[in-house]
Amino acid sequence: MSERQERIARNEATSREINENIEEGQPRSEQAYFRIVCECGQRDCSRLIAISTPEYEAVRSEPTHFAVVKGHEEPEVESVVMEAHRFFVVRKREGVAADIAEEEDPRP
Repeated sequence: MSERQERIARNEATSREINENIEEGQPRSEQAYFRIVCECGQRDCSRLIAISTPEYEAVRSEPTHFAVVKGHEEPEVESVVMEAHRFFVVRKREGVAADIAEEEDPRP
C-alpha cells in the first residue's frame, strides 16, 4: 500500500470519529436529518452530508464502510456499495486500508 493510500484510510477514520461525536448529540429520529462531515480521504474536504439516524447506523454497522459526497470516492482503495441521492457509501478494499478502518473503528 502506498503512503497516499494509508493517508486516505487514516483521514477517513478520523472523519468517522468526528461523526460519531456529532451523532451522539443528535436526537433519535427516523425522519430527521443531521449533518456529518464527508468521510472521504481528501485532506481539505469540508463538505457536509445530510443523513438520517437509520442511514447513519446502516453505514456504521460495517467498520469498513464510510459515507462520502458523490465524486469523493477513491477507487484505488474502496468501492461504492450504495448510492443515495445525498451521498455514496464506500467499502474499503481488503488489505491495509480495510485493516486501518477496522483498527480505528470507534465502535466495539
